[in-house]
Amino acid sequence: MLSTRMSWFLAAALVAAECGYAADGAPSPCGPAVPQPCAPAVAPCQPPSPQYVEQTVMCPTWVTETRTVRCTECRPETRTCTYTVCRLVPETQQVQRQCTIMVPQVQTRTENYCVCRPVWQDVVKSYTVMVPYCETRQGTRQVCQMVPVNETRTVCEDQGHWEERPCTPPPGPCDPCAPCAPARTCRCWVPNIVQRQVQVTCMRPQKVCVPCTYQVTLCRPETRTCTVKVCHIEQVPMTRQVNYTVCVPQVVTRTENITVCRTVQEQQTRQYTVMVPHTVERPVQVQVCRMVPQTVKVPVCQPCCNPCQPSCCRPCCCRHHWCCRCGC
Repeated sequence: MLSTRMSWFLAAALVAAECGYAADGAPSPCGPAVPQPCAPAVAPCQPPSPQYVEQTVMCPTWVTETRTVRCTECRPETRTCTYTVCRLVPETQQVQRQCTIMVPQVQTRTENYCVCRPVWQDVVKSYTVMVPYCETRQGTRQVCQMVPVNETRTVCEDQGHWEERPCTPPPGPCDPCAPCAPARTCRCWVPNIVQRQVQVTCMRPQKVCVPCTYQVTLCRPETRTCTVKVCHIEQVPMTRQVNYTVCVPQVVTRTENITVCRTVQEQQTRQYTVMVPHTVERPVQVQVCRMVPQTVKVPVCQPCCNPCQPSCCRPCCCRHHWCCRCGC
């Protein structure tokens, strides 16, 4: 409905613009650029004044409404089910079966082998030895000898003499008043040291080379021979009887106990939880577009002033009148 009302309103505005009027009823400044001249025999007509009528149109308006909607929710629900379980039950059975076993058996065989024996031989070998010997040689040696040497030395000689001198003995300690002893003389030596040069003979050591004979011990190589015993290994082939054990396959019948499992079915019950859907109603705020009636003014087309001229008049938008399009 909204698109139809708007299309009608736009069509009315376009028609008003073609008739030389604006949407509010005033003369349109965008009239025909080049006026079409009418026939010279017909008098020019004046354009009629525009007229408006009130009409009611529906305008869209958004409003908020509370609506009740249905939604699906899930709630847990406990249920019980019965199922079959297979259980294995062991059973013991006796079976006869043939099997192959390995039986040990002793056998004899002949083997050839080699024995290593030592063999001794006399071998003559030569060897070299160093034989010492003495040799007399002539040489010189240094000998220390005492040689007389004449030297001049300075000696001090006392050439003094004896003199007779008077001497008085000291008084005695016991009787200081005793009469003095008679005077007497003493003989004294008067020294006179005189230095003089004296020729003396001294024995001085001196090294002298003297010829001598000495013995030297030297070694010279000498080749000799000896007999030694040498051992070498000799391989001697021999034969012997050897016992060995082999395993011989043998088929036997045995009774054995085997365990087999038998399947037994049992019924068991268990509980499980499922989510069951159910419908509930909830209030929801929604935006709704409502058509609200509004009153507007719409221009109305006037009948043509000269309907005899098809070039000046055209059918109006309402299809009931002829409108002047030439502006005459």
